[in-house]
Order: sequence, then C-alpha cells, then structure tokens
Amino acid sequence: MMDLAIISAIAIGCSLVISFALNRFGISARMKEIQQFTNKANKDYFDALKKKDMKRLDELDEKMKESQKMSFETISLQMKSMAITLPIAFGMPYLIQHFLFPAFVITLPFQIPIPFRPDFFSVTWRDTFGAYGWFWLSFIFLGGLAQILKGKVQTKPGAKSNDGKAKEQK
Repeated sequence: MMDLAIISAIAIGCSLVISFALNRFGISARMKEIQQFTNKANKDYFDALKKKDMKRLDELDEKMKESQKMSFETISLQMKSMAITLPIAFGMPYLIQHFLFPAFVITLPFQIPIPFRPDFFSVTWRDTFGAYGWFWLSFIFLGGLAQILKGKVQTKPGAKSNDGKAKEQK
C-alpha cells in the first residue's frame, strides 16, 4: 500500500514540476496570449467578411499577418514544452517500473478503458496495472486534479502571483 502512495505522489509531483517549469519559462502564458490574439483576430476578420466591410478587412490584414507569424512562435513554444514534458513523463515511469518498484502490481475493483492497446485504434478494458501503468493513471487523473486545484487556489482574489504581488481581481 505504501508503494501505491509513493508512486501516486511521484506522479503528482511530476505533473506539478512540469506545470511549474512551463509557467516559469513563460511558455503557458505566451501560448495563452497568442491563442487569445489569434481568436480575436479571426473573429474580427470573419465578422468583417460577413458584413463585407472592405475598409475593416484592409485594417485587419495586418493583424492576420501578425497572427500567421505568431503561429511559428507557437510551434517553437510547443517544442520547448515537449522538451520539458517528455523526459519527465516518459523517463520517470521507466525508472519507477524498472528500478524502484519492479514487482508492484495493483488490481482495481473495476476495469477502465486503456486506449491504443494492443492496436493503435483499439481500446482494451483493464483492471490490473504495474508501476508503469499506475504512474500514468496517477499522472493523468491525480495530477490533473492537482492542476485544477492549483489553478483554483491561484485565481482566488488576493492570491499571490509568482512575483509575490497580490493578483488583481478581474
């Protein structure tokens, strides 16, 4: 039972470390900025297109060009994100399975769908997992829950931001 808790804690920790690194390097914030800019530019452009407002379309042409340039930056940010995520997300479960808990096995009282096994486009229902599988389940579900809770705590009025200043209420 202690193995279960340790593997889960490592998975949650990995999820939080990845989130911290993406925030620390400004990757997450910049991706959100680009997405918001692109969404607004596209919305404005299609609204002007529906209204056949040629003057507005000419004005928005520059924004659309800037949006296209930002798409290249998005690709760069995604590569940086993968450079942070992949070593942790694939290296840690390997270490756990082969070095820390090679004999770990857990059987759940219910089956869950596991996609892409044994064929790429198939789903297999399983209830028994080794350390590798339990890490991934914990990483996805418990790590995801930890991310949601972290986000809720950080968005509360008066919550501290990364630079130590209180965030403004929206």
